[in-house]
Amino acid sequence: MDNSQVITSKVRNTGIDWLKVLAVFLVMNSHMQICYPKCGFFASGGAMGDALFFFASGFTLFLGKSMRFDNWYKRRIIRIYPSIIATAIITWAIWKNVDSIGDILLGKRYWFIGCILIYYILLYPIKVIKDGRLAPYFLGLGGGICVLIYFAFFNNGVAFYSGGLFRCFAYFLIMLQGAIMGKYAGNYRFRWWHFVLLLASIIAFYLLFYVGQHNALILLSFIALFGVTRYCYICCCAPMLHKLYNNKWLGQIVYIVSQLCLDVYLIQKYIFTDSLNWLFPLNVPIIMLMVIFAAYLVKMLAELISQTFKTEPYEWGKLLLRKE
Repeated sequence: MDNSQVITSKVRNTGIDWLKVLAVFLVMNSHMQICYPKCGFFASGGAMGDALFFFASGFTLFLGKSMRFDNWYKRRIIRIYPSIIATAIITWAIWKNVDSIGDILLGKRYWFIGCILIYYILLYPIKVIKDGRLAPYFLGLGGGICVLIYFAFFNNGVAFYSGGLFRCFAYFLIMLQGAIMGKYAGNYRFRWWHFVLLLASIIAFYLLFYVGQHNALILLSFIALFGVTRYCYICCCAPMLHKLYNNKWLGQIVYIVSQLCLDVYLIQKYIFTDSLNWLFPLNVPIIMLMVIFAAYLVKMLAELISQTFKTEPYEWGKLLLRKE
């Protein structure tokens, strides 16, 4: 099947689902230091996982009809806060974790929640101005502004990936790139050399990351990260992966995991444990499966909460995350 037909038709874009699955496992692995006895360096991939997460979050933002900002923003909030509330309920019920209502509503313990809520505000005018056609120019402008901010206030490579404020500026550009590629998804067809470019981007990222941890070369590593997200998405649109997605059982599993990006982020830290380290390396996939299952419960409860406050009848298929 021609890959452009897959993307431009009303058939689900399977490429973005495969990309979300990669984001889920990269993010999980990067936080699993406790599960890697004496070899914590294997717990890596967080920067790429975060980038794929923001890319996927922005992918559909420029699609669909235009609407007033308040309604558009409300739709974004409705997709996020049920999962935050569901996580608060489950962690209280099982681990007696009690967060203040402010922490829950503001997502204080999850830096990416605040980032995304701000990103939505910034992306809305980019979407409505000339129907988003100027977005690539805003991407270039934003890149220039980020470089100026870096040299004016940070000028430290660690600011990118160690929890500094600067990453909040930088990852906005990744989300904008996702929105642009989502709008023009039909223009991308997988070719074998895209995989080569993906590998080259990953190698360039890690080389520049280690060389530039304390100097301005770290900026080039972020450019490589743009290449990782771009070519990772195109590779995920390969006809072979689309064919695998159409398998009844495998497609259902991929679909479910792809819907759990946010929920895995929220619940994972409560599941990670070193109690199974005696099984290493089998403890790693076991705990990953435990996180996926916990995230699935969070997602079901979040969907139940969301549907409860709507006037429409319950859709139990959505509650169970059945593939459409």
